[in-house]
Amino acid sequence: MKRLRYLALLTAMLATFAFTTAASAAPTTVGTLLSGLINVNVGDVTVGDVTLIDVNNALNNNQVEILKNVLNNSPIASNNSNILTNLLRDAQIITDNQIVVGVLGGTFFILTQ
Repeated sequence: MKRLRYLALLTAMLATFAFTTAASAAPTTVGTLLSGLINVNVGDVTVGDVTLIDVNNALNNNQVEILKNVLNNSPIASNNSNILTNLLRDAQIITDNQIVVGVLGGTFFILTQ
């Protein structure tokens, strides 16, 4: 019974994080974006040909809040977000009111505040 409740909770959480991006026909999740952000080797990132997706256009307000909360509670994701945000700002690719909130391949997902 305990295992069934855990599975139900996990399924509900994953369903909450699900959304589809404008750049991809395949479903992408907030968890996938954060996993990419956590696992990206920030030292290997170059700012040559960068693709940006603004999650404000791909998520509803509740999903944006979930993303912010998860990002704020993950020190590794927050640190990588800060490094990548500063890198893209220094290259004048994003503005001062935008932050990197996810990475998938060569695509950076940003949040405009």
